[in-house]
Amino acid sequence: MATIAIVASCDTKYHEVRFVEAAVRKAGHIPLIIDISVGRDSSIKSDISKQYILEQGGYNWTEVRDFTKSKAIDAMSESVSKVLPKLCADGKVDGAFGMGGLQNTVMCSAAFRALPLGFPKIIVSTIACGYRYFDLVVGDKDITVVPSVVDFAGLNPVSEVVLNNAISAIIGMVEHGGGKINTQGRFLIGTTLMGITNDSVMAAADKLINDGREVMSFHSTGIGGRVMEQMIADGHIKAVMDLTLHEMTAEYFGELGYSRGANNRLCAAAKAGIPMLVVPGGIDFICLDKHDLFEDHEKRGFVWHNSELTHTQLYESEILDITRTICKRLNKAAGKVSVVLPMGGLRTLSYPGETFHKPETIKKMKEIFENELKPEISFKCVDLNFMDAAFPKIIYDEMSRLLGKED
Repeated sequence: MATIAIVASCDTKYHEVRFVEAAVRKAGHIPLIIDISVGRDSSIKSDISKQYILEQGGYNWTEVRDFTKSKAIDAMSESVSKVLPKLCADGKVDGAFGMGGLQNTVMCSAAFRALPLGFPKIIVSTIACGYRYFDLVVGDKDITVVPSVVDFAGLNPVSEVVLNNAISAIIGMVEHGGGKINTQGRFLIGTTLMGITNDSVMAAADKLINDGREVMSFHSTGIGGRVMEQMIADGHIKAVMDLTLHEMTAEYFGELGYSRGANNRLCAAAKAGIPMLVVPGGIDFICLDKHDLFEDHEKRGFVWHNSELTHTQLYESEILDITRTICKRLNKAAGKVSVVLPMGGLRTLSYPGETFHKPETIKKMKEIFENELKPEISFKCVDLNFMDAAFPKIIYDEMSRLLGKED
């Protein structure tokens, strides 16, 4: 028998809360109703009241009910983000189920993102569709999101079947899933890749895997690098083969582009003092939506990644600025660091005659690495392109050297 937290606004979603509560009981589990309403008085009794939740966040209902709507939502989001993780840590809940429109989704998401990876969590939301970025809903956690199709304003044949399916999913999770990440005793190596570096990164990773090592890959398009940095900070990842630093281009342009959201790349591993092998793969372009192109994109040059996104070239000065940032961050590293620079190109389409062939720029990158990296950091240049068949062996050898007896 499991306890499933039902997180919703009991002032407006009371029909749906009662429906979910009954379904959880029918399945032989215990519902725990958590009221996150910030409007009028709640229409049904909850197991954990909004007053209690707000108190845990340092607020009280008397003051919050006089807040503007946005300020009240912020207060509840902050407060429930303290209550739900504590219930999880104390073993008092085994899964979390949220539902609602934008307001409820924002508050549920704030709390669910504070829960561990692997903990069962589902949100049925009216905003899980259309032209919306899912970062608002899932952040960097494994939240299952189900479109409600219709609005939540009383039950109807559509909302009933959607809720039934979602309830069945959370019940299946708590009964058969629910495994939290357990990395104890395992030496995980994190690596970064995207389409423009995939083949070489995977070839190098496969060589390490064939040696019996464990490699965890992250897609370097915003969320991937952010998750990897957090897992390093949390102690799950013990070494990093950071071969695709493309997310640093989005940070450079002030959170612009498809790969935004992973600021402060390289910093977690540097602070943790774990072995780091770094290649500046993919720092020579920014991935832009066709509606957000630079005014000078024709001058810069670009290729279409698909019908919606371009790979737009960076100017040499911009690439060199990012190179200097790489040096500054690596110079703070407390552990062993090695940088490898493929002189022939940093990604696909970087061979002679192709769009991203920049040999003179890479020569200047070499000078910066040589002059600005601290002496303790190993720096190697190889007369290869990132995508050459021989490059993965270079990476494998260097990573093996760095690891030594670390594991």
